[in-house]
Amino acid sequence: MKLVAAAVPFALVVQSLERPPTVLPVLGSTQLARSLEMADAHAGHAWRDTPPLNDDGTVNAYVEIPRGDRRKWEFDMRTNARLVDRVMPVDVGGYPVNYGFVPQTVSYDGDPFDVLVLGPPLPGGAVVRGVVVGVMFMEDEKGLDSKVVLSTVDRSGHPTHQLTAEDQERIGGYFRRYKRYEPGKFSTVPGWGSADQGRSYVTTTHAFFEQCRHSAGRPCELSH
Repeated sequence: MKLVAAAVPFALVVQSLERPPTVLPVLGSTQLARSLEMADAHAGHAWRDTPPLNDDGTVNAYVEIPRGDRRKWEFDMRTNARLVDRVMPVDVGGYPVNYGFVPQTVSYDGDPFDVLVLGPPLPGGAVVRGVVVGVMFMEDEKGLDSKVVLSTVDRSGHPTHQLTAEDQERIGGYFRRYKRYEPGKFSTVPGWGSADQGRSYVTTTHAFFEQCRHSAGRPCELSH
């Protein structure tokens, strides 16, 4: 007898992602403990010691991959520096947006919470501040992998870029296909959220960093 799974309506998938879950899975809590242990070797550490938020309300972003780069740079906790993990295939192309993470955060897969910074290429390894302009809801083989979207700011603190429908199509299309050559891996982008929702993801993943560091091996539910 062949069983066919019922399709989940698109609107319900997006609705389930709008509020960030307040439980960090075992994968996340265990990796957080490992990351903190590896960071201990450094008196100053880009992920552990850089605040996620500034007094003016902007969010800090560590740039791992400049826009257009086909090299998949990843921040290495042990060395406190970027290392090249792989090179994206030519037909997949370079990253369509500056890519990195928000310091002092841990996401549901155990990695720092991802950030996408709009605008021209930014230097790899730089820490930039930006205004939250949205969130890209995303899931992959490890589970929830949403990414906050930032715009850099001008001298008055105003965003220099808006998250347009064209940006959403270009960026979302890339992240839907960028794992096509990795066996056993997949990624879906069911939709986009508001700036308030993006900021909620930042504050939740920072709370995981603060509250879940001693929860390795078990889920960690945020206290209210």
